[in-house]
Amino acid sequence: MSEEGPIYGLSGGDDFVDVSGVFLDAAQDMEPGDVMLTEDFTLYDAMSALEIGDPRMDSGLILDEEVERPQFNPLAPLLPEEVCYILDRAFACEMEWHAGYTLPQTIYSCLYVHCLADISPEVVPRQGHPQQDSRPIELVTVVLNAAITGLLKCCDLAWRELSRGKLHDTEDWHSEKFEVPLMENLPVASVLSRLDNAKNCIQMLLPESSSWRGPLLDRISLRAITLNLFRHHPSKDREHFSVLLGLARDHLQNVRSSSPPELTPHSPATLAFDPRITRRLNSFMPLRAHRLPPQDLAWTALADLFDGWAEICKISAIASLATWKIAGDLYANFSRPSQRPPFLRALAQSVFFTNQRILDVYSLSWLVDRFFFDTIGTGYKTMSAAVDRAATLPLFSIERKLSRMLLSHVQSAWYNLPRRRRFLARSLLEWQELYDATSVMSEKGNPIDEKDRQLIDALPEVVLLWRLCIIREVLLSGFQLELYVEDEKPFVYWELGQVIHEHLSAFDALEPVIPKDTMAHGELIFMRSYLNSFQSLCTGMYMLTLPSLRLPAPRLALNFVRRYKWAFRPEYAKLRPQVAAPDLSAFVDASVDVLKDEREPLRLHFERARDGLVGLKDLPAGAAGQYHENRLQVAQSLSAIAGELALAAPATIVGVNDFDATRLDWGRLPCRWFPGVSDI
Repeated sequence: MSEEGPIYGLSGGDDFVDVSGVFLDAAQDMEPGDVMLTEDFTLYDAMSALEIGDPRMDSGLILDEEVERPQFNPLAPLLPEEVCYILDRAFACEMEWHAGYTLPQTIYSCLYVHCLADISPEVVPRQGHPQQDSRPIELVTVVLNAAITGLLKCCDLAWRELSRGKLHDTEDWHSEKFEVPLMENLPVASVLSRLDNAKNCIQMLLPESSSWRGPLLDRISLRAITLNLFRHHPSKDREHFSVLLGLARDHLQNVRSSSPPELTPHSPATLAFDPRITRRLNSFMPLRAHRLPPQDLAWTALADLFDGWAEICKISAIASLATWKIAGDLYANFSRPSQRPPFLRALAQSVFFTNQRILDVYSLSWLVDRFFFDTIGTGYKTMSAAVDRAATLPLFSIERKLSRMLLSHVQSAWYNLPRRRRFLARSLLEWQELYDATSVMSEKGNPIDEKDRQLIDALPEVVLLWRLCIIREVLLSGFQLELYVEDEKPFVYWELGQVIHEHLSAFDALEPVIPKDTMAHGELIFMRSYLNSFQSLCTGMYMLTLPSLRLPAPRLALNFVRRYKWAFRPEYAKLRPQVAAPDLSAFVDASVDVLKDEREPLRLHFERARDGLVGLKDLPAGAAGQYHENRLQVAQSLSAIAGELALAAPATIVGVNDFDATRLDWGRLPCRWFPGVSDI
């Protein structure tokens, strides 16, 4: 029994004996790392055990701050500025849910969500002279009730889009509702009617001289317009959707300019949010309390949501596979995290493909036609006819596989970044199989004239062009995800140079086939110049990072096989050799040759990249279309980085060992492809 006296009220009695000494004595004969388990108690059971009283895992534990927290009263009258504060923080909760946190950590932490029935205007009687009261109860029962109902309905509509299967539950977002309704059965029109009533109520309650009348109306209007945006599909009525976005931005600007004052410690609004609410909900996993971000960051996230809607509305009108690919690559590589909420990524995929239709208009065969037309300016029918005349394998034999690959490839730009990289790496085998099949068509075909010969020979080059683009994205995504250690970077930049070299060779092979007056030819001209500059930048970085290669050869080889396992799958043995496959021995030989030549220029590569990227503004837009300016902004950023590196890098390879690598700033670009120089 405890020396401090009996402990009463424990299940099973309180006659306990301290046996700690027995376990300590037994542990003396055990080696570090040993574990003793019984037949029915495994290591998994031990790891799954919950420590009673552990605040991180024991959701039933009542914490000291919960005991000291005053009781929340949902019917406590509020000042108009206190209502504005609650509405603002409710938007912050919503943005954090869109960022990937669970409902209990965000939306459900607003306690009014759980008390809507208690603050219903049908339950609580109206006051006789509300304008004579600084805290009219209607601000809670009518205004706040409608706003919180609108919040839940927005979440319901977003939840429906997210649950269509475009994204992955628990990886991109959390679908669990924890037995709390999101107004699923309440029509949107009914919620909008309540919000209209709330605006009428505000105009009745608050005189025109009230400084918080306008800000409160702006917040209710912002909620109503946001609900309307969730309600409408951006590709159905683009003009109306654009009008709604304009109104939403105007109200958001007004709201940001009228922040509520700091609340007093005794304000009832300070109790409206409880981050510990997760302990009182039915949960299948322990959830830590989440601190909401500052309000200005929440408004920025909402503005990014509006901008994302606008981008989807814009791209939904573009019927070009190449333009969708360019827009997707720009989005994946150069958008901020707040611009990539799961909802927008799911919506973009739905806009591109839903109900077995592309852009709600075209069949899957449209992808194959645009694949050829956007790449070489010749449609699928013309290519197929040339193949048929050559008496080779019919082109329709690969049509279904190609359409599926293209669909997944375009949608992958809106995956989360790690999944996108894994998908692209896995897809390289399918593209190699397609390259092998089209090469067979080209080799065995017997075209009737030179034009057919050019078209048939272009088949494998078109496939190779797309495959090389994917390899480049896989290599560059490792920088974005911060996967590479310093010893790996020289090889990555060298391999990028090899891939771009083959890409430029494919351009040379395809140029005679592409009609001069087509979008495909303009894209070739732009991309050839861009890739030449990009290759110079990669070559300079390869040479500049060579001194960081310090791993012993065996360890380097092991890391190489692990990192590029996607290129060494056994299925490749049945196919023709890969073009620009990762080759460690070739890298080592090239590096030895570079280091031997004391006159090997280094700075010159950065200068060429800087000047070449600046010159892109004078080239045709190609397939970029409305995204040409975005692409030029990327080129401008890369040119600025190349300029910094040109100023900091030694003139030749001889001085590379004296370069201070700590000056490199790898966070300069969102994609982290190339570093800036911190003290230039």
